[in-house]
Amino acid sequence: MKKKIYTVTDLGGGDGGKGSVVHKICTTQNPHTVIKVGGAQGSHGVWTSKGEKFNFGQFGCGTFEGIKTFISKNFVVSPIGILNEVNILQYEKGISNPFSLIIADENALITTPFHGRASRIKELARKDNPRNIVGVGVGEAFIDSKIHPDLAFHLSDLKSDFIDKLKKVRDQKVSEIELFKKDFLPKDLESANLEIQHFYDDEYFNWIVDQFKSLAKQLNIVDQNYLKKNILSREGNVVMESSHGILTDYIHGFNPHTSRLRTLPEITSWSLLKENDYDGKVVKLGVTRAHQIKHGAGPFVTENELMANSLFKGKAELENPDRYRGKVRVGALDTVMLRYAINVAGGAEMFDGICLTWFDSMVKLKKWPICHSYNNFDLNYFSEKGDILVKDFINESDKIYHQSQLTKSLYECIPNIEEFYVDQKSSTEDFVNLCKTNLNEKLGVPIRMLGLGPTEDQKILI
Repeated sequence: MKKKIYTVTDLGGGDGGKGSVVHKICTTQNPHTVIKVGGAQGSHGVWTSKGEKFNFGQFGCGTFEGIKTFISKNFVVSPIGILNEVNILQYEKGISNPFSLIIADENALITTPFHGRASRIKELARKDNPRNIVGVGVGEAFIDSKIHPDLAFHLSDLKSDFIDKLKKVRDQKVSEIELFKKDFLPKDLESANLEIQHFYDDEYFNWIVDQFKSLAKQLNIVDQNYLKKNILSREGNVVMESSHGILTDYIHGFNPHTSRLRTLPEITSWSLLKENDYDGKVVKLGVTRAHQIKHGAGPFVTENELMANSLFKGKAELENPDRYRGKVRVGALDTVMLRYAINVAGGAEMFDGICLTWFDSMVKLKKWPICHSYNNFDLNYFSEKGDILVKDFINESDKIYHQSQLTKSLYECIPNIEEFYVDQKSSTEDFVNLCKTNLNEKLGVPIRMLGLGPTEDQKILI
């Protein structure tokens, strides 16, 4: 029996281009299933050669190809988000029955609208010191499941009378937001008050109940054995699509600008295969853009505003940024950060290849700036060669403190940037050789895919 799984992991902050990579794999390897890990806050863009465009959140990026999605237990679900996605896919994208293409593990955690609103209120309360969030409440629901396990909402709860539990979730969030009721900037006061009002609105609560019941009737929710018996035991190919980037990991990311979730592939993807005794081949792919990109606050050693203006001029995320995610920031490709992400995930030997997306942006710029090293780095957090150290601590709080200090030290680092001329008239082979020459040895992982445009036929396999 021939079985193969492709795991797709973002080596940055989560904007690496995973959607287009997953879609490319789906068009070339014909997998029978895309397994989702991570959370509902993802926005994975797919633009097909047929002209179809959509940003997938909870459906896999093989949906346009008719490939089924399996939401694993390692995914945090937004019920209302799924309903909204189904509505768009059916009535705007021409997929006749989207629910026939999605199956979900009953143990998947749910984020309720109360989690989302609470996360946004807490972010507004940070005033001019943002952590930056998407605002769906994925992290809020996850951390609550650890602190208040009796209030953890799972898809299995939708099969029974869940109203009392939903009320308890709402009341818990109310007790938390009471602490922030008057602690906002004047410009955020209206938004904060609007968010708060929903916690006391019975009609809103009843609407949520109706939405959850609607999902329960239409979504195929299966038991914990389904993944092993019906997917991982089946002959053929599978793709594991994650929604976060390694650099946002709660433990190894740059505190406080992290997710509440663990985002390492060992925890989200690879462990799921081990738990289910998967005996097929696993191809482990890392994804990064050809330039660094980040939304909102946090350290960004190679940031370059001129580069951001060149690539994102006229786009809302630059000129009218979302209050919660923050302004889009762009800079030179940073192999110091890529090596750190790879090392945090277990080292170069853990990956079979790198998918480099958005190289067409470098063609547009006619140059490719790359940073292989920093100046002015602190040896408390860096090796003598200038690589960010991966340190483990017995106590989690000690690790978080270390990461907070590392975050501060990164603001002092100065990038050493080299610029490589990119001739727009060059052949695809020339582009591939340029990438291999500059990255393969530096990262210790070979480039296996190069993105020269948004569609699958513009993704070059190497």
